[in-house]
Amino acid sequence: MTAVVTMRRPTMIPAQHQQPPQGASARPRESDAGAARDGPGAMWLQAVREGGRIVDFRWDFANAPAARLMACHPDALRGQCLTAVLGGPHGHPALIDSYRCVIEHGNAQSFAQVHWVDGRQDIVIHRVVRRGDGVNVTLTNLSADRRAQAR
Repeated sequence: MTAVVTMRRPTMIPAQHQQPPQGASARPRESDAGAARDGPGAMWLQAVREGGRIVDFRWDFANAPAARLMACHPDALRGQCLTAVLGGPHGHPALIDSYRCVIEHGNAQSFAQVHWVDGRQDIVIHRVVRRGDGVNVTLTNLSADRRAQAR
C-alpha cells in the first residue's frame, strides 16, 4: 500500500501528488473525533546512507495515529523505507531533504503537508527533531482536529 503525501510548500508540490492516489476510496472514515482523541502520530526514522550521503529513511517505530496517516499498520511500517511507502525516490525528495537537513544541521523543523486520508486531503503538521542518525517526527492532523471541534 502506498500513501501519498504532498508538501505544502508551493515550489515543492510534485504534480503527480495533487490528485488522489489510484484506488483511494471515498468510504466513510473513522470518526474525526476518534482520530483527534488518538493524539498525535509519532515516528522514529533512521537515516539510510550510501557513500556517507543520506538517501532515504527507514522506520524504526510508528504509533497507530502515524501509521493511519501513512495508510499502514504500525508493524507494516517498521523496517520499511520512506521512498517505498511514499512512492519511490522521485516521488517525494522534498520530505527526505527536510529530514536530512534536520540531521545535518541539528535544527528542528515544523512544516505542513497534505496527506490523503480515507479519500480526503488533510493538512498535517510535521514536527521534526534529530535523534542520533535519524529523526523523531510528531504528526498532528489539523483537519481532523478542526472537524471534530466543529461538531
